[in-house]
Amino acid sequence: MASSPRLNQEAGTAKSDAPNPDLGLSLEAFTEFTDLVKRSPRIFALIGAGLSASCGLATFRGEDRLWRGLEPADLGWASKFDEDPVLVWWLFTDRMMRSQRAKPNAGHVALAKLAEQHPGFFAVNQNVDGLLHRSGFPPSQIAQIHGDLFSIKCSNKDCDYVANVTYPINKGLTIPEGADISDANVPLPNISREDLPHCPKCNHLLRPNVVWFGESIKQETLDRIYAFQSIGAIDLMLVVGTSCVVLPASMYIKSARLAGARVAMFNLDDSDESEMAELYRGDWFFKGDAAVTVAEMLKGVIGNVVGHDR
Repeated sequence: MASSPRLNQEAGTAKSDAPNPDLGLSLEAFTEFTDLVKRSPRIFALIGAGLSASCGLATFRGEDRLWRGLEPADLGWASKFDEDPVLVWWLFTDRMMRSQRAKPNAGHVALAKLAEQHPGFFAVNQNVDGLLHRSGFPPSQIAQIHGDLFSIKCSNKDCDYVANVTYPINKGLTIPEGADISDANVPLPNISREDLPHCPKCNHLLRPNVVWFGESIKQETLDRIYAFQSIGAIDLMLVVGTSCVVLPASMYIKSARLAGARVAMFNLDDSDESEMAELYRGDWFFKGDAAVTVAEMLKGVIGNVVGHDR
C-alpha cells in the first residue's frame, strides 16, 4: 500500500525520498535502513552477479548458466585452458564483448555514489564485468576478488606480464557481427592456437586475468580486505545479488557480525529457507532486482540516481 504524506512526515522521510510503493518496500524499513546508513562510519559490502543481471549479463545459474551447452564452471580451470585454450578464449571473449556493451545500472551507480560520499565504505566485488568501475566506484574502496575480464596476463607463471585490454583483443578473437556464440548451434570462427594472443615478453599464451577454480585469490587483494576488517567495528554489511550461505559470502557475513554489523541483503529470491535462516533479528531482506532495490533503498542517503542504461 502506498505511504501517505502524513506517514512520510511522521517518519522524517520526505515524500520524494520514500521508496516507490509499487516495489513493495516497507517505509518503516526504508527509514530505519536510511538512518543506519547515515550514522554508520564503516560499511562493508559483498557484491555478486545478481547486481548485473538486469544489464543482460548471465549469472551462470538456473536456465542461463550454460554456454554452448557447457557448464562455464567446467571451462574455468587452468588445466582446461592448457587442454583447449581456443575454446576457453572464446568463452571469455564472449563475456568480454557482452560486458563491454552493457551499461552500469542504477544499482551500480548508487553504490559508487555511496562510496564517493562515504570513505568508510568498502566493497568486495565478485563480478569481473567492470561495471562498478565504469560507474565511478573509487578503486581504493573496492577489492576485485575474482579478477577482471578487461585484463590479461601471461600463462607462464615465471612471467609477470599484465595488460589492460578491451574487446576485441585481436583480429582472431573477433565475434562476427550479430552472432551469438553462446548458442551451440552457431559455429565458432575457425582459429588456431597461433591466432590467440601471445606474451610480448616470453611468447607464452596470454590468458584472462581472472581467478579460475583451483587458483588462489591474490594475497594483495586478501590483505586489503583484511586491513579493512581489522580496523574495528563494522556497522552495516550489504549483501548484493549473491547468496549468503555459500563461500565467500558466509565467511564475510560471519566476520562482519563478529565486528558488530547488521546485515541488509538485496536479492531476487527469498524462498531459500537455509539462506533466510542466516538473517538475524534486526537484519533486512529487500526482495527484487538489486539494480532497482539498491538504488531505492539508498536514495534517502545519496538522492535519486539513474543508470547509464537510461
